[in-house]
Amino acid sequence: MSTALAKEGADILTYPSAFTVPTGMAHWEVLLRSRAIETQCYVVAAAQTGKHNEKRQSYGHAMVVDPWGAVIAQCREGTDVCVAEIDLSYVKSVRANMPIWSHRRPDLYGEIQNLSKSSGCDIDSEEKYQFGHCWIKNTQVFYKTKLSYAFVNIKPVFAAILILNFNAHVLVAPLRPAERLCDLSPTEISDVFNTVQTVSNVIKKHFNGTSLTVAVQDGKDAGQTVKHFHVHILPRREQDIPNNDDIYHELEKHDKVMLQSDTRSEEEMEKESRELRKYFNS
Repeated sequence: MSTALAKEGADILTYPSAFTVPTGMAHWEVLLRSRAIETQCYVVAAAQTGKHNEKRQSYGHAMVVDPWGAVIAQCREGTDVCVAEIDLSYVKSVRANMPIWSHRRPDLYGEIQNLSKSSGCDIDSEEKYQFGHCWIKNTQVFYKTKLSYAFVNIKPVFAAILILNFNAHVLVAPLRPAERLCDLSPTEISDVFNTVQTVSNVIKKHFNGTSLTVAVQDGKDAGQTVKHFHVHILPRREQDIPNNDDIYHELEKHDKVMLQSDTRSEEEMEKESRELRKYFNS
């Protein structure tokens, strides 16, 4: 979290906390100085103090740590206030003299994901997106990052097996047309599954789901027919399918419907995409 905030431009991190006396004595200062050093940010940490009841007493010792990891202000025992001067030019100096961000190896362990909703990229910068042998129009895409995108489904699985009018089923795929999971780089894997998590929360909320089916068919023998790695996301409700395993039978043949005529209209898909985009543009 702290590193992600620093990546997004933070120079000061705040940590309001309530450590107990034993954990505070052992960990409080060590953790705060570590956060300051690894992010090269000022750390301002307010701390609850005093005895609350017979079983609970908070450590206190609120403090301020500079980007080099030095404690520059600290409260005494009990209720207290400490004051420190924040020099943002010192932040720049520390980062210039020790450029830790240039030493990172995202090719080995992936990029740190942005925390803000603004991390989504401009969907309409492309007219269409390749998805195996198919092309997805930008009007059907509702979320996009630098490495992955999410789009509405031409024929949701639920439409084939439910009497209910519940056509929720979206897909997430890497922008690069990699066929299998093993073909993705660590950075792409991290980005794709962060997108899956982000989109899943929205899909469950938008369609009033209580659970989710998140599925991957990785390879021909697993049912994959579109040669482009992708993740299925379906919101679920209690007893939405009489036999729950039926959903996997439908997913197995799902990609084959791309050539069938009983698919949703472009207008219907565009409408759903517009509704879902609102969650990421707010």
